[in-house]
Amino acid sequence: MSALLHLLARLVHFAYWFCCDFMVNLANRTHTSYEEANTWVLLLLLPGLLALLVGVRVVQRWQLRR
Repeated sequence: MSALLHLLARLVHFAYWFCCDFMVNLANRTHTSYEEANTWVLLLLLPGLLALLVGVRVVQRWQLRR
């Protein structure tokens, strides 16, 4: 059990490092701050993408029922 917890902790640590590094690189490439890049991605882009995908699913379901 301890080995599994250690593996999961390493996985979470790697995922956190990867996401932070991605956001820092995104901010550097777009010449913005880290906080601004976070705002664009986490508060605008991801919810917008989620809404778009839900809308596509609703339209597909509506079309399949006809």
